[in-house]
Amino acid sequence: MLKVAVVGCGRVAQKRHIPSFRRLKRRVSLCAVCDLNHGLAKEAAQEFGIPRAYSSFSEMLSKEDLDIVDICTPPQDHLCVALQAMEAGSYVLMEKPMALTVSDCDKMISASHKNGVKLCIVQNQRFYPPFLTANKLVDNGAIGELTGMRILSLTHRAEFMAHENHWVHKLPGGVIGETGPHAVYMSLAFLKNVRDIDVFAKKTLDYPWVLYDDYRIMLEGEGMNSSIIIRHAGDYTAEEVDLFGIKGTIKMDLQSMLLIHYEREDLTPMSLALSSLNVASQIVKGVMTNAFRVMFRRPMLGHDILVEKFVESIINDHEPPVTAEEGRETVRIMEMIVDKLYQRYGCSAHSSQTNKT
Repeated sequence: MLKVAVVGCGRVAQKRHIPSFRRLKRRVSLCAVCDLNHGLAKEAAQEFGIPRAYSSFSEMLSKEDLDIVDICTPPQDHLCVALQAMEAGSYVLMEKPMALTVSDCDKMISASHKNGVKLCIVQNQRFYPPFLTANKLVDNGAIGELTGMRILSLTHRAEFMAHENHWVHKLPGGVIGETGPHAVYMSLAFLKNVRDIDVFAKKTLDYPWVLYDDYRIMLEGEGMNSSIIIRHAGDYTAEEVDLFGIKGTIKMDLQSMLLIHYEREDLTPMSLALSSLNVASQIVKGVMTNAFRVMFRRPMLGHDILVEKFVESIINDHEPPVTAEEGRETVRIMEMIVDKLYQRYGCSAHSSQTNKT
């Protein structure tokens, strides 16, 4: 049994990480949680039947013999917590982004090698079933050579924007530091050697603490680009990824967990009719597959699949599902995005505090 402790007991820990580890109760034991807010830590421990709750990470490390430390704190704290955990000999699972700077990533990678422990970054949306299927289709040449991709990410404004004291407002570039890494790492699953980026941002909400709530990002890579729309000002959510190839298109809806593979060689009435039937068939098959997964408790959420793969990588001593180097590359591109925001919009891109003065 691998002994696990979760650091940071906020929403992502309670809704995703802790339940993902609880699924693996035959292989892991959740023995402790830790949060600077001791009341929150005790609430999480009581809610999930975890034996011990701490407010001091150092105290927890000294009292618990841990195999895995799962870090769910804001990214500003990742470096300090990860270094302590790895120096104590624990494997580390860490929420994205890995850090706010490449230099912090390098320090963690160095500590991972020095202490002989695995370091895995949570890139959960890469492990949704439609995304895993899309990887296989692309690898098998189903849509031919990739020519581009598009990502649409819409977040309800109540999740981040409406909360003045939410930690995302203090990130470089604003909330993009929290949601942007998702789009970047999904792009990197198909886009190689990103060498240039462009970004536009604007503020549409009246909240004075919000830096920007609408972003348009272009990543230029080897032979193709990724076009990204991220918006936090609406009253609904969406997460979609489109892949464009010379022989077809793949469209993923990562919230309804559906994938549609489009192939239309021409626009004759017969071709369009057959295409419509094919799309309808794929939707029905996808809905039935999702229902099967729910009925038989098969994992659907990216966190569930990634956490299980990370545990397997420790048991079987192979590479984690997302390496620290992959996490570092996402941070490198996020640094490029923030720098471009700074060049285009000035110092306000580095801190939302300027909007309060």
